[in-house]
Amino acid sequence: MLHRTSNDRDQELVHRLVPDNLRGLLRDLPSLPSRHAILMGWASELPVLVKMNALAESERPTSADPDFWNVWSGLEELQDGNPRQVSRPVDWNLISRDWQERSESDKK
Repeated sequence: MLHRTSNDRDQELVHRLVPDNLRGLLRDLPSLPSRHAILMGWASELPVLVKMNALAESERPTSADPDFWNVWSGLEELQDGNPRQVSRPVDWNLISRDWQERSESDKK
């Protein structure tokens, strides 16, 4: 059962596990809607798009898809639905140092 996958490394792993004639289906993995998956393998003769049952509100995870537009434009939606401009300072030096340290450890 393959759910939405957008990470490049995860996609590469899935590509290695799926037969060549089914790889075209994998192009859609990053854009699968929430609660959808592709069922394939021993469980199904042909790949099938399935939709998961909805959970009761009390059983759902307290997470949602990020609101990319508001993050990139520096907006935050208030409880009354009105937007508010917010400052999200970024320490690029810290990010760069962290990235460089991780890439060096990957080489070892």
